[in-house]
Amino acid sequence: MKCLCWLNTLVLLLAGIIPATSVRSQDLHFRQRGTNPTYQEGDWVSYSVARFVSSIAVGRDYIYFGTRNSGITRYHQFQSRWDFPWTTSNGLADNEIWAVAYDFDTNYIWCASHRAVSYYRSTARQWQNAFKDEFGLPFHDEIVSIGIGRDKILFESRAGRQFETGKFGGPIILADKFDDNSNGELRWFGHRAQRGVKLPPFFTNRGYLFNAEGIIEDSNFRRAEVVAAVEDQWGNMWIATWGLGAGRGDVRTLQLDMLEFGLANATVDALTFMDDVLWMAGSKISDTNRGITAWDLDKDIWFSYEQRNISELLSDRIHSISLNNDTLLFSTDYGLSFYYPRKGRWLTIDRFDGLSGNIIFDAVADDSTIWVATESGIDKISKKSLAKKDSIRIQAISPESLLFSEVRDLELVENLLWAATNDGIYVYDTSKDEGGFSVEFEGPLTETITSISRYENEIWFGSARGLDVFDFEKREWLGVPEGRAFPNKYINVVLAAKEAVWAATNSGVMKYDRASKYWRTFTTADGLIDNRVYALLLDGDYIWFGTELGLTQFYWNDPSRID
Repeated sequence: MKCLCWLNTLVLLLAGIIPATSVRSQDLHFRQRGTNPTYQEGDWVSYSVARFVSSIAVGRDYIYFGTRNSGITRYHQFQSRWDFPWTTSNGLADNEIWAVAYDFDTNYIWCASHRAVSYYRSTARQWQNAFKDEFGLPFHDEIVSIGIGRDKILFESRAGRQFETGKFGGPIILADKFDDNSNGELRWFGHRAQRGVKLPPFFTNRGYLFNAEGIIEDSNFRRAEVVAAVEDQWGNMWIATWGLGAGRGDVRTLQLDMLEFGLANATVDALTFMDDVLWMAGSKISDTNRGITAWDLDKDIWFSYEQRNISELLSDRIHSISLNNDTLLFSTDYGLSFYYPRKGRWLTIDRFDGLSGNIIFDAVADDSTIWVATESGIDKISKKSLAKKDSIRIQAISPESLLFSEVRDLELVENLLWAATNDGIYVYDTSKDEGGFSVEFEGPLTETITSISRYENEIWFGSARGLDVFDFEKREWLGVPEGRAFPNKYINVVLAAKEAVWAATNSGVMKYDRASKYWRTFTTADGLIDNRVYALLLDGDYIWFGTELGLTQFYWNDPSRID
């Protein structure tokens, strides 16, 4: 084993406002009262799986859909496009919505979630929340129907409990028994609104099949029940399905268009841009939560790719996504997968083709070579040899040193390939075909290196014990800026840039502002959909966070705000 010599120098009222949280990742005693006033609407926006839709409300401009994971999704009916959803990032108590309603008198939007009843004041652009136990609803019961009356708002739970409040909010109290029509003064949303609704015999788009009994099937044979349908005044019938999202049907032509939106997999471990398309995927999957998502931001079109429908994609458990010119590289739990968007073709190589291991964590490319981080070292693939699969040339790098090393991340800096491994930092000189582990005393205090990021002459290392910085021009360890204020914690990924350095952890994202020399931690209290952050992608004045529960976009460089 070589050691590079130069490295030796190497509450009851709907009032009060506190920030956002996520019910599944946070302490249930934490209570978000509404929208965080520190930020403007749109500073924090989150997306998750939106295929499971529980309810519909037709408003003046938007159609509102309550979802299981993605809060309230919003479709602009006149512009025929999706707007960003309302989630915990915007002030909702949680993202599991069971009923949503629109009040034309006040322009308020009401919803009932797993934890609370909430309303949105359009003029103030703020949500306010009242939690179940505060108005006497047991935690195991859900509000599933909302009635908009002339002078009050009514709520009915799955178990038949009934409550009411004023049109502009206020205390939620037990209600006198109300009947189904209340002399026509009530407009119902949620479960009550679906009584007696009949579905037309729709024809569908893009390979969907529709059964008038209320079942939709897609081209991949996934079946979903229509759980809600609402007809508007323009001859559209809006439908909600439990598993295939929302749709818009024309009751005159009987054409039903399914409106794809949201993530295929809520867990986001990998993010990258190819032109205007944002690609994302995760390493945790389930029967209802799996696949790769591609979102064309310019055209606002969502696509998904699932392993079970693509023979050449052997796994959709994805650790990272990288680019090789016009090709996407997916580091999966079963080989390195290539996707050629222009040809619509997939290719996967694995141990049978010569890789050191099937679990791939990262891949980077230079002009002639693709460097692959595996569970058992580093491999290099000749790009010329990829023309035919049976001629692919793969070579292991320093197998005598890296055979038992799990390589989690790679960073290519000119002729030096830096590797984050569970045995420390490994550096390989591609021009000299030699490498070694760093044994610097001033370097990381742990062998578990998780992430690497380069900005100019700095190389930042994330590890199980925090962050370290190396100046490869001066060949010296710099130490963490303002290290006394920096916590000793596990870093999932680090991203170094001109204005700031970002470090993702299981308890939020830390940002180091280079100008102010100040560390700041962002959590669900600010707008993250979840505190467990696994991926970072800088996008100008915005940054994208991949988390356990979805994707969050943050307008971090707002000149009118000081974080």
